[in-house]
Amino acid sequence: MRHFSPSLARRATLAALLAFCYAMVDASPAPTVTLDGATDATEAKYVAAPKFGASRANTGVAIHQINDPKLLDAVKDVGFSFVRTDLFWEAVQAPDGWHFGGFDGLVSNLSARGLGALFILGYKHYMFSPDQPPTSAPQLAAFRTYVYQAAFRYRNAPVRFEVWNEQDHKDYWLAPPSPRAYRALLETAVSAARAANPDVIIATGGVQQVDRDFIRAVGDMSATKSRSGPDAVSVHPYRQKYPETVLDDYGALREDLSSYAKHPQVWATEWSYPSVKYEYVKDIDDGHSPEARARQAKYAVRLFLMNWIAQVGLTSYYDMRNDGNDPKEMEHNFGLLDAGNHKLPAYHAVKHLFGFTAGVKNARYFIDENEKYAVLKFEAGRTTKYVVWCYGSGNVMNLDLSRLPPGAAIADLYGKPIAERGMLALKETQGPVFITLGS
Repeated sequence: MRHFSPSLARRATLAALLAFCYAMVDASPAPTVTLDGATDATEAKYVAAPKFGASRANTGVAIHQINDPKLLDAVKDVGFSFVRTDLFWEAVQAPDGWHFGGFDGLVSNLSARGLGALFILGYKHYMFSPDQPPTSAPQLAAFRTYVYQAAFRYRNAPVRFEVWNEQDHKDYWLAPPSPRAYRALLETAVSAARAANPDVIIATGGVQQVDRDFIRAVGDMSATKSRSGPDAVSVHPYRQKYPETVLDDYGALREDLSSYAKHPQVWATEWSYPSVKYEYVKDIDDGHSPEARARQAKYAVRLFLMNWIAQVGLTSYYDMRNDGNDPKEMEHNFGLLDAGNHKLPAYHAVKHLFGFTAGVKNARYFIDENEKYAVLKFEAGRTTKYVVWCYGSGNVMNLDLSRLPPGAAIADLYGKPIAERGMLALKETQGPVFITLGS
């Protein structure tokens, strides 16, 4: 047997004790949040979000198949208010005239379900601008006719328009991106749409991420004599980081737009998190894995909450159904439904979010950017409701449920009841918690 001298043993004990003490000093204790009227509640820090309800109500989803009524049933079931899809120029104009029949059917099916449409206007046309965007005078004149026909045809329907899609990227613009050329196209389209329907709602095409440089280069059309700028500036705020980082981007963009003669809304016309090939699921590399899909559900709910808290004028999620079955292909793993129409965890979580926030009024929120947690509070009928969550990889917060009134209902991301009534250690991996007070 090996023996240690008393002095060595004491030194080892002292070193271990000091290491433990230093670890305790360096560790950052999880923040504790107490709700509803307690002396240490966070209520005083809330920020009003008066347009939260309007932003929530103006939330849709992308679809690719326009002749699938069952898909539209699912759109309605989740709680969306419109669908976003391409109204391809080549699909509706042919040498023998106009062929809007497929889109007429979509609009009719949407209207029967109380839904609207956001149509993307574009792109090339084999008769006028093959394999390139319309840039010459004759090409722009032809594009103007197409936009006029579309706006006039759907002037009495709940249809809005975007001009192009991701025009700041060469693959979608069909040429090296050009703010000058895009502005000419945008001016043509807005003028044509307003000539066809003075009440039309029309926005810029969504730029990738929040490409403020491109938006600034296009400039303010409302400053011209015609003051015919678009109603909204669209962005696609995809990001590898967590959804809560979008607030700074929206704030900076709104600061840019505040100088416009006619202040346009900010629209987020495309954004989501695929269940594979993104940073938040990089340790899984399988878009069909239950854990990856559970993380996607959590991020989807937080994405909507951040857009509604930011009070963007319109949100469109991408997309309703997966485009294929490959678990390692990013483009096959964006949907709320899989390719066989089976409901994924994100479907159930987003549906619960819509149901929970129905009838929202007096919305307020607090976000602690240092501790990385958020609290949303609002009224709905006679009830007061909260959504509480933390963000940032590995983050945790303590949610004090002990002082909630009797009858308070607490549920998880999917609406499943949580029995805990003490101190709940709420981890980022759990997603938001939903609390209802009152009848």
